[in-house]
Amino acid sequence: MWTLLALLGGAAGAANVAAATPRPRLVVVISIDQFRADYLTRFDDLYLPPRSDGKVGGFRYLQTRGAWYPDCRYAHHRTVTGAGHAILGSGAQPSVNGVVGNSWFDRASRKSVYCVQDPKSQVVGALAGSKETPMSAANLLVTTVADELELATGGAARTVSLSLKDRAAILMSGHRTDAAVWFDEDTGGWVSSNYYCPDGRLPEWATELNAQKLLDPLKATPWEPSVSAEALERTWRLPGRTGVTPPKTFSHRRSGAGYGAVTSSPAGNEFVFQSARKAVEAEALGQDAIPDLLTLNLASNDYVGHGYGPDSAEVLDISVQTDRQLSEFLNFLAQTVPGGLANVTVAISADHGVVGIPELLAAESIPASRAVAPAIRTAAERALDTGVGAADWIASMDNGEIYFGAAALAAFPNEPRARLESRVVDAIAGVPGVYFSIGKSAILSGQTPRTDLGERIAAGFHPSRSGDVVVILDPQWLAGAAPIGTGTSHGTPFTYDTHVALLLGGFGVRAGTYGATVEPAQLAPTLSHLLGVARPSAADEPLLPGLRDVK
Repeated sequence: MWTLLALLGGAAGAANVAAATPRPRLVVVISIDQFRADYLTRFDDLYLPPRSDGKVGGFRYLQTRGAWYPDCRYAHHRTVTGAGHAILGSGAQPSVNGVVGNSWFDRASRKSVYCVQDPKSQVVGALAGSKETPMSAANLLVTTVADELELATGGAARTVSLSLKDRAAILMSGHRTDAAVWFDEDTGGWVSSNYYCPDGRLPEWATELNAQKLLDPLKATPWEPSVSAEALERTWRLPGRTGVTPPKTFSHRRSGAGYGAVTSSPAGNEFVFQSARKAVEAEALGQDAIPDLLTLNLASNDYVGHGYGPDSAEVLDISVQTDRQLSEFLNFLAQTVPGGLANVTVAISADHGVVGIPELLAAESIPASRAVAPAIRTAAERALDTGVGAADWIASMDNGEIYFGAAALAAFPNEPRARLESRVVDAIAGVPGVYFSIGKSAILSGQTPRTDLGERIAAGFHPSRSGDVVVILDPQWLAGAAPIGTGTSHGTPFTYDTHVALLLGGFGVRAGTYGATVEPAQLAPTLSHLLGVARPSAADEPLLPGLRDVK
């Protein structure tokens, strides 16, 4: 009823109904990029206590005073940033929301499509020297919590989204967000597009932040460990880092003229939180009875994890610093929002996990390696050339999947697609590192295995955007052109990539540890319930356990 009245009566109607029905003044969703579930327990002795000196802590505060879901797992197979944030924002799986990866091959244009690219939009706020291209949520096929909140309140609610990554800021927020901004690493400023800024201007607070150049003084500042040498001794060393003495400063892998060295350190997260505080104040978030929504992504954890792996001193230290930064932000909200944290719902999760560096795992006798992607393509092309006829069979291997070339299919119109897919599946089965593959025809006809993997493939497969053959590598294997010896990644259906943190706290949340298996997709309908608005258009998962009675 609240939603209907808000749509009919506009902002005034929304305010009247909101006053009669308790709702959170502000919902804050923080996605910590690449934050595996085990980081909450492995490093918990280094995190702040739940409360101290009248202030709240970070992770341990939410674990003990909020709802903690230790068995939260993604249900799709391509666990990457674009897909994860689309799920967090919409509550819908890639099979429906359309964001099957960070990119996919578009059969019509015969080009790779980045998940948030939008040539119909224009960049807003770019500083001199920017290489930014226009981005938006045009490729997201469903609504989000932010969209539904805007619709339900006649636009009276304020919705804001920030991330160093464009795809995270955009896909967590959606189509109707008041302000979605992301970071231009070449120039050090926040940018957006006219999809969100139709007047061609950034929000004033973002323009002011750009003028301040907060990251410039940090470009030459070393990253110093925030924990003791004893704490760092529990971690592995990268190849080439010998001895037992932990580093006094951490090196920065991402170098160059831009801001990569800063954003791949805890300073990147601090900058996002600084900007978020500015946005909360400037947008007056949480200051009236009409609920507002703030979504943040902390991308620096992902940059660090890719460079050094989940068992590194760098990941340990940035996790500890993230805890402290989170605590500062929660205490800021407690002072800024009327009624404090009791009127704020806070959600913490992640878009995916990460696997250990294959070479380090292999050195410890754990099966791990890097698959040479060209070997998969060569085996598929050879099988089709010899079994059907010579042609340019493989148009792309975007998103880790095989897409057939349109010209090759046209040259052999009588060859059933299912047979082509089966030839490829049989051929690549012998390629080292290939665990499983299945064709599009089998997936769409419901022939995926009745296993966890089969369900994940079905959840992650979109009929028009996914490939003709889905390829899954062995556990602890990474796709790559060749072994490079350092760095790691994610994107698989295995536990190290699917098992992520999930915490809820504040308004509408009943404290406790909830051991049932849950999915990040359940967060969106849960937040919609607390806000009293419609679920996003394709969010059909059950609500998370641990909610107080909110009508």
